[in-house]
Amino acid sequence: MKILILISIICVSLFSWDFNYNELTENETKLTEKLIKIGEPHGLGLELAAIGIIETRLGKYESNNNYICGIHQINTKIAMKRVGSNGDKSKFCNEINTNKNLSSILALNELIYWKKYTRNNMKKMIINYNSGFEKSSHSDEYLRRFMIVYKELKKEKVLHG
Repeated sequence: MKILILISIICVSLFSWDFNYNELTENETKLTEKLIKIGEPHGLGLELAAIGIIETRLGKYESNNNYICGIHQINTKIAMKRVGSNGDKSKFCNEINTNKNLSSILALNELIYWKKYTRNNMKKMIINYNSGFEKSSHSDEYLRRFMIVYKELKKEKVLHG
């Protein structure tokens, strides 16, 4: 019986991650709308906003890793490689942490890269955004969370334009 209860608790905690657009604060709603606008010209508005929500809840939570930075949890090593820079990763990380626009642009660039690489396959694009070329052990959970947020954002956009 104890094992059954323990398994139930683990399952509930594992799948309890949820998102409700209406629970966002006014500032979070504005940031979400801004992220959607930044990504829209590339057909990635909802994706960019959803990733910001999944990764840090729009900046509520920060990474303990010195090279994973910003609201979209940008990997500075990869971002610097993509822009052809050999600069100071720590300073770059500080800039990404304090500049939401920079974080968003770098995340958008990464999404554009994976969108092209996966030939517009959104699920593969999101998994690759999160884990690169090799699927990680948490890729399916990341995709599940992404889809929860993406669908909620899409529903909200349809309702309120």
